[in-house]
Amino acid sequence: MAARGGLTTLRLHLCQLAELAADSELNYELLDARRRIIRRGRDVPAALPKGHQTELVIAGPDVLLIDARLPRLSGTRLRAALAGIVEPAVLGDIERAFVVTGQSDAEGRAVLAVVDRVLFKRTMELCARVGMEIVSATPEPLTLAIRPGVWRLRAAENYSCLRIGGDLGISCSRLEPAEPPAELQLALSRHSERRPNLIEVDGPCDTAAWSEALGIAVTVIKQEDLYAVPVAYDLLQYEFAIRMVDWRAWQLPAMLAAALAVTLLTGLNVEAWLMAREAQQTREQMNAVFRQAFPDVSAILDPMLQAKRALADLRTGAGTANSSDFVPLATKFAETAQVASDAIRGLEYRDRSLVVRLEPRSVDTPQKREVLVERLTRAGFNARFLESTLTVRVGGKS
Repeated sequence: MAARGGLTTLRLHLCQLAELAADSELNYELLDARRRIIRRGRDVPAALPKGHQTELVIAGPDVLLIDARLPRLSGTRLRAALAGIVEPAVLGDIERAFVVTGQSDAEGRAVLAVVDRVLFKRTMELCARVGMEIVSATPEPLTLAIRPGVWRLRAAENYSCLRIGGDLGISCSRLEPAEPPAELQLALSRHSERRPNLIEVDGPCDTAAWSEALGIAVTVIKQEDLYAVPVAYDLLQYEFAIRMVDWRAWQLPAMLAAALAVTLLTGLNVEAWLMAREAQQTREQMNAVFRQAFPDVSAILDPMLQAKRALADLRTGAGTANSSDFVPLATKFAETAQVASDAIRGLEYRDRSLVVRLEPRSVDTPQKREVLVERLTRAGFNARFLESTLTVRVGGKS
């Protein structure tokens, strides 16, 4: 996984996971965009170079790689079946095993990788605490460079790693110059169909003695690799999968969304300002009309309401009050209804209507209510009852 935008990538070689701690010194390499190794070093996690995407290399003894035929399943059903496939090869508690699979071939075979779930989770948490941006986690044997017909063996501090080919590799015992490790000899017998023409060894090795013991040409690598092998197998799957989002992919949509939001807010503010301005102009026009009609009024609070009241006062003073005003309406109701004064509990005038609350006993039957409504209707009222409350307004039958 190459660095983005020409930035360097940090490839970190972990010690065995059970021994990994905040003060563990770890080997690392800085890779450029072409995966050329531009720097090697060793330091504790907190002191490692910052600001790089990080590729983890999981120590060989911590990962078991198994070549197996997969069932014809997919998704969660396949994941549930993986533990059963690897269980015969796992010595520890299968419940602690985290199992992932690589790409399957045309025959349905794939390489499964098994790592201790608890230790792997602790490792990811430690990396997160020191601010690493983890982008992959690869078994150490699969970081060795290989060529067709060639196996490669590399010595580590207390063990060695062998890459057999493709996604398959194993962890071997510590290299002894005089003889090849037993795991290498076992791998040659088990994978006879992949038997190589040459074995390259990065570490102490008596090539003549090894070649004689193995029956295969053995050579020693005399210089360090200049380039890092591309990530061939990633353990970060399922619950450990990295949800990476390149913010630059969302830069243009985010800018467009922000521009639309600004445009919308600006439009709303302009519309609100125009409406407020129009309302102010309308109010000023109403005030001007009111002052022309009623110049004696000193304060104008509600020109519409004040104009209605002033008009009603003028009509009353001129003896031409509107029949739906309170006084004419109440007077005519009293003359027409012929209801005893103690039968009226309250009187209210609203919306040019007279609301009369009567004593319930005075209108306790439908006949009494019908007689009163009929009497008011003949006098030109529109009357209706709601229980013992009577609403009266001008506009009934003559």
